[in-house]
Amino acid sequence: MSWYTTFFTDLANGFWRGAVQPSQTSAEVDFLVGLDAGPRVLDAPCGSGRHSIELARRGYEVTGIDISEEAIAHARALAPSLDWRQGDLASLGSFGVTADLALCLGNSFGYLDHAGSQRFLRELAEVAPVLVLDYGCTAESLLPSLPGEIRMSAGGVEMVAVNTYDVASGRLLIDFTFSDGERTQRSACVQHVYTAAELTRMLNDAGFSSVSLYGDTDGGAFEVGSHRLLAVARR
Repeated sequence: MSWYTTFFTDLANGFWRGAVQPSQTSAEVDFLVGLDAGPRVLDAPCGSGRHSIELARRGYEVTGIDISEEAIAHARALAPSLDWRQGDLASLGSFGVTADLALCLGNSFGYLDHAGSQRFLRELAEVAPVLVLDYGCTAESLLPSLPGEIRMSAGGVEMVAVNTYDVASGRLLIDFTFSDGERTQRSACVQHVYTAAELTRMLNDAGFSSVSLYGDTDGGAFEVGSHRLLAVARR
């Protein structure tokens, strides 16, 4: 069983719901709207629905898919009229979704092994002509100053993350602890690390003919030390 199938409980999801400010969601959706890709959006994975709900508020027709039962239930309670689906994106093709724009946001890429990530990108290329991939684990972002330990509190949950980089496999290994004072969740996360060039080649191989790399929603170029990569791929 892959680590992500049991990782996203109410403790983990509650932390991230509290950690992201509404202004960040607005800026990210502004960036997406500026692409003028079309009205149908696939948000995969959608997490607790922050992008899907804001896009729907702006008139988009959104389908949100996530493996976390808790996250989908939270999103459905906030916006019951949206098309929410629970399931594993390792089998994206089984959902039968088509869209104008596909999203993989929130640093959710790289959870699968290399072959699985290649298949996921191919399936996204079949779903939509435009893909936006938000990836915080590029080598250029991660390796110049990889923190050994991170401590944060948000949403009433304290999070401790201990990072290790496996050079031989190119994987970031993270031991997470979430605690709300009464309950504690300890989980391990594995995320595959690619350079921006490697990711671009993967997107090209998946069927996207052009890839633009941005360092943030302001449209600046991605470079060494950028805290995230926003890749806009077009078929």
